[in-house]
Amino acid sequence: LRSATEGFACFAVEFSPFEENKFACAAGQNFGIVGNGRQYVFVNDGRGLRIQSAFDTQDGLFDCAWSEENERILLSASGDGSLKIWDTAQPSGRPIQSIPAHEKEVYSVHWNPMAKDTFVSGSWDLTAKLWSPRRPAPIMVFAEHTGGIYDTVWSPSNPRVFASVAGDGALKIWDTNERHSVQTVLAHHNEVLSCDWNKYEENVVVTGSVDKTIKIWDLRNPRQELTTLSGHSLAVRRVKCSPHFGGVIASCSYDMSVIIWDTAAPREPLVRRIDHHTEFVQGIDFNLFIEGQIATCSWDQTVDIINV
Repeated sequence: LRSATEGFACFAVEFSPFEENKFACAAGQNFGIVGNGRQYVFVNDGRGLRIQSAFDTQDGLFDCAWSEENERILLSASGDGSLKIWDTAQPSGRPIQSIPAHEKEVYSVHWNPMAKDTFVSGSWDLTAKLWSPRRPAPIMVFAEHTGGIYDTVWSPSNPRVFASVAGDGALKIWDTNERHSVQTVLAHHNEVLSCDWNKYEENVVVTGSVDKTIKIWDLRNPRQELTTLSGHSLAVRRVKCSPHFGGVIASCSYDMSVIIWDTAAPREPLVRRIDHHTEFVQGIDFNLFIEGQIATCSWDQTVDIINV
């Protein structure tokens, strides 16, 4: 199933944690360099994908995250350093909240799936920040990365812990009770664009880098990765761990492909390569409710639902 985002290059997709047929897509004109942004909400109505809501912003949008406490609320990360909060029951209009959050582009937002009244943002201003939708100022600021932050992801098993990755090649683990990171892994010798937590093993984190590889880390023994997955021919833009199978990872890349990996497969972890986009693939997500269903989005101005 495919839908177009005419005039807007897509940067991120996220399925609703409440409704199996709904997902959000963050997008920007002119590949996010200059021009407006648009936050889409798509619904799969059985006949195809239709746009339920589209919210316009002055700057490109680089990431989005659904609220974990209210199925209508959606959060966007903006190129102007702000966070936008939308009521998706409306078809369009202004944000219900706009937070001046960072000094530079916000590249990542993630709502806490356990402590549902908090979310985290990551920016090219080198900081990650902890927020509550009920407070205009950040609860905490985390400043240790020496390169722009590309991804910030909550642990699925600990409400205080999140991971961040950045242009400095580092994976950092943070506890929101501590001002300094509790762990730093020199994950790649190149920019790290994405990370995710294994949903079944609380110490396992996956990273994806400009060096074209995906690495799997056990935080109890971080000196060396458990596994390196090679198969992309350009930068790995995003990695996501399956909510249904502990060994399954989905990745997307600037090589325009999506790869499904199964690390439990002994000889060849690369299970399936999907070459359906014609530009950089920027976003990918698993549907929590429908096993094996993913959404992808690309700079080719399309979003897709695929059953893998």
